[in-house]
Amino acid sequence: MAMKPLTEMAARLWSVVGAVSVRTKIMGIVLGLVVLLGLGITLRVRLTLEATLRQQLEMRGISIARDLAARSTDLILTNNTFALHSLVRDTVENNEDLRYAFVVDDRGQVIAHSFDRGIPRGLREANPVGEGERYRLQVLKTEEGLVWDFAVPVFGGEAGVARVGLSEEHLQAAVASTSRQLLLATALASLVGIAAGYLLTWVLTRPVLSLVRVTQAIARGDLSQRAPVWANDEIGRLGAAFNAMVLELGRARAEAEEFDRALLRRNRELAALNAVALAASDPVDISSLLERALRGLLTTLGFPAGWVCLRAQEGVPPGSVIQVGLAETPHHETSPVEPPTCPCALVLQAGRSTVISLAGNPGPARPRLMGEGEAVALAAAPLVARSRILGVLSVYAAKPESLDAEELALLEAIGRELGVAVENARLWEELRHKEALRGQLLDKVIVAQEEERKRVARELHDDTGQAISSLMIGLKVASETSTAEEIRERLGELRGIAAQTLANVKDLARELRPSLLDDLGLTAALERYLLAYRARFGLEVDLQVTGFADSERLPSQVEITLYRIIQEALTNVAKHAQAGNVSVVVERRAHSVIALVEDDGLGFDAHQALSSPIEEGRLGLYGMQERASLLGGRLVLESGPGRGTTVQVEIPFEG
Repeated sequence: MAMKPLTEMAARLWSVVGAVSVRTKIMGIVLGLVVLLGLGITLRVRLTLEATLRQQLEMRGISIARDLAARSTDLILTNNTFALHSLVRDTVENNEDLRYAFVVDDRGQVIAHSFDRGIPRGLREANPVGEGERYRLQVLKTEEGLVWDFAVPVFGGEAGVARVGLSEEHLQAAVASTSRQLLLATALASLVGIAAGYLLTWVLTRPVLSLVRVTQAIARGDLSQRAPVWANDEIGRLGAAFNAMVLELGRARAEAEEFDRALLRRNRELAALNAVALAASDPVDISSLLERALRGLLTTLGFPAGWVCLRAQEGVPPGSVIQVGLAETPHHETSPVEPPTCPCALVLQAGRSTVISLAGNPGPARPRLMGEGEAVALAAAPLVARSRILGVLSVYAAKPESLDAEELALLEAIGRELGVAVENARLWEELRHKEALRGQLLDKVIVAQEEERKRVARELHDDTGQAISSLMIGLKVASETSTAEEIRERLGELRGIAAQTLANVKDLARELRPSLLDDLGLTAALERYLLAYRARFGLEVDLQVTGFADSERLPSQVEITLYRIIQEALTNVAKHAQAGNVSVVVERRAHSVIALVEDDGLGFDAHQALSSPIEEGRLGLYGMQERASLLGGRLVLESGPGRGTTVQVEIPFEG
């Protein structure tokens, strides 16, 4: 527990010391060392000098006391008091530091002294000499300071004791004088040390302070600053290393800024593409898709307005435009013209994106915006899907520098994504339309099957049933006939009825599925069908079959599909075409078979017929398409008013 306060105190002390500048620290260290050294030397010299002077003072006192004792022996023995007084006074006068001297006889009585007013009280008893002692020293405290009292026996103590008192005044004065000189020297050394320390701190801290200023500037973001290299010492090498670090930091900062710019560009690209993807994620119509995608990318890229124009061949009316942020709908040309008068025609003609300056351009490229401000430039990019240009995407910008090469490349990428989205939406609409048509066709097929069943049932009931009833009645009548001639006549009638019934059943079976198709193949079945077709409708039909080797057959599903498609096409010719000539061509290739039915009849609008809802009269067209698609084939219908009709079907197979 005692260490914790010490630790806290050390921490507080260091917090105070650590806040002092380096120059102050160095000056403090230098000054502290000089003062500490000076004081240490002064103290050491003072102690040594004082000890030496004390030793000398002791030796001198002993010498004076012994001399006094030796010289006073004869005087004491001869009882020459006057001479003894003179000796004592001479001894005091001849020794500067000697404060007093007196002689005591063997009985302890003072017989001579140097005091003017008598010996002080207690002085005689203050320093007694013991038996056998050669001298005795006693330091006495007096009004004048410390006095060293020396007692030396006279004649071995038999004649008395000689006493002298030496003062420390001169000793202390010498020590004090020496100490003052040493302190003065220490002060001078401190001044020199301060000057040297200031010079040292200036030499050391000047590059450090410059380095600090450069560091602070760099911390504010100014990487153009460099630390001055004053010398080739450690600090100079530190400055050079710091400059190299700043240079590398500048390079890293430039790379980071470039990376950040690339990252921001990539984020904008991803955000714009994500807006298009989100718009195309739900199965909506093309107009809704384009409006959602356009609003999303305008919000993401920060453009005030834009529009999308689709070409007429994509199933939308010519000049149809989806716009956002415009107060009016500009005129658009969806076909390349020469010279181009609007961005659509310009992009469609060039086949690539372009930037148009709107300064001084009052034409169709510069309509009024809904919000405040005015657009100064326009960028247009093609909508591309499967190498086909489906339309044009255009955006308006308030600053021309915002439509740089990178922004144009982004618009091209968005145009490609939006083109694919439009194509997918169109295909989705076609798929929904085909699914609806398939459902309607399935309903019609079911109705047709039921009608066919009714017809077959009616045929069986009306013809075959009546014939069998006639046979039964005839057999009953024949069984009741008595003569052989009548029986033979009746049996002949019954054979005729049975033969006619059998022929009717065979005709009905051939209508349901031609037996020649199963027995002899597609070519024989078509020849048989065309023979009956010519006889029934009076039309001359030319049949050409190529690519079939002898007895070579197609897969049964391919044969029946081609047979039914050709049968339906010829039926439509007979019912609607009013044609004079019809030709049927069947060609077998390596992995597919192609059938072509052409007539020179009235013709019709094939696109309108296939895009309109199913009607009873168009059931055959959708039936042919459905049969071909079930086997992975495709059917192409070409026709026009007054140009006849061509039905071409291609069905793949493995062979």
